[in-house]
Amino acid sequence: MTEQPMVQMKNLHKYFGENEVLKGIDIDVERSEVVAVIGPSGSGKSTLLRCVNRLEESTEGEIYIEGILLNKQGMKPKEFQKHLNRIRTKVGMVFQQFNLFPHMTVLENVIEAPIHVLKKSRKNAVKFAESLLDKVGMLEKRDAYPKTLSGGQKQRVAIARALAMEPDIMLFDEATSALDPELVGEVLKVMEDLAKEGMTMIVVTHEMDFARRVADRVVFIAEGKIVEQGNPEKIFTEPAEERTKQFLGTFINGFGS
Repeated sequence: MTEQPMVQMKNLHKYFGENEVLKGIDIDVERSEVVAVIGPSGSGKSTLLRCVNRLEESTEGEIYIEGILLNKQGMKPKEFQKHLNRIRTKVGMVFQQFNLFPHMTVLENVIEAPIHVLKKSRKNAVKFAESLLDKVGMLEKRDAYPKTLSGGQKQRVAIARALAMEPDIMLFDEATSALDPELVGEVLKVMEDLAKEGMTMIVVTHEMDFARRVADRVVFIAEGKIVEQGNPEKIFTEPAEERTKQFLGTFINGFGS
């Protein structure tokens, strides 16, 4: 643990029109900590992640990435965009959908951003990309196009692509929700390996077994508020709040997804 959290969210609010999706979220994420965010659909979990990566602008509150304020701070548009781009290089994100470029091979997908954003040489970018593809079990598909891959393979490439930017923090937004059940395990294995290597991670997930086994902390969100958070074993076996019990009960009774 360090004195300065890797991610800090302070009194985070987000409105879409009159609909308040996030209602005063406070979360600190320490270096190498894995935080699993769980909760019912529509509770604001994905919006929370999108605010951390500034894909959505929070309506109120502050977000700090490694001590650097993400908000505009009165900057001019061009100045703020440069500030935002610098911070975004620290944060990798993996979405529900894979968002791979269909006209590029697996390798080309992974090296695109390091070459054009980080200004790496093609030789160095390829070498690093191949090591990442090997890590996620996709090196033999380096010259394949996305349309020839399974969903699980595409998601593993998407993880390699995010890692190619050498982020300090990884965000996962329901990374397995679009996959057939038999393909979920291969993606969760890659995520678990990242956790073991000390990657700081915020994982929005419905995979309760993964959250229980891999996370250092579980945060349960419902209706835009943190209802309960703490040690995974404690949350899953002795939840303090009735709303948490109701939510976890749907999984225990076999109705979770």
